[in-house]
Amino acid sequence: MIRLFIIIATKGNWKWISGVFQAEEEARQYMDLIPDELKAYQEFIQIENITYPFYIIERQASPFRFLDKDEVISLFDHTDISGDEDEVHFNIYTVDSDYRPKKPGTDYMGALRHDHVTNEFIEMYRKEGTEFLSKRKVL
Repeated sequence: MIRLFIIIATKGNWKWISGVFQAEEEARQYMDLIPDELKAYQEFIQIENITYPFYIIERQASPFRFLDKDEVISLFDHTDISGDEDEVHFNIYTVDSDYRPKKPGTDYMGALRHDHVTNEFIEMYRKEGTEFLSKRKVL
């Protein structure tokens, strides 16, 4: 069975991914390195039937979603332009290998390849399709 092990942190309204691992043992060893003051915010989960590359979808006030390539394309196909030009529909992170911040348990998600999906992004996707996502290095 293909699975990944992910450490998710939630502190009040903040949430972040503290680590992504292919090997459960490595994930548990990394979890042990997280300082006690951050440990209480961490949750160890496993995601079935997903492998690299995969995509993390981050929306305000929603849990993270973990998608494969086909699910990401479907998400883009079903995301509508909004009336708010400044709206960020979601952030998409592309994860193609194990991820571990230098300081265990902290939020370094900005180091992952990511995009803020806005109306303009969706409009470009509508014009160019998956080629746009490839050019942006999403896929």
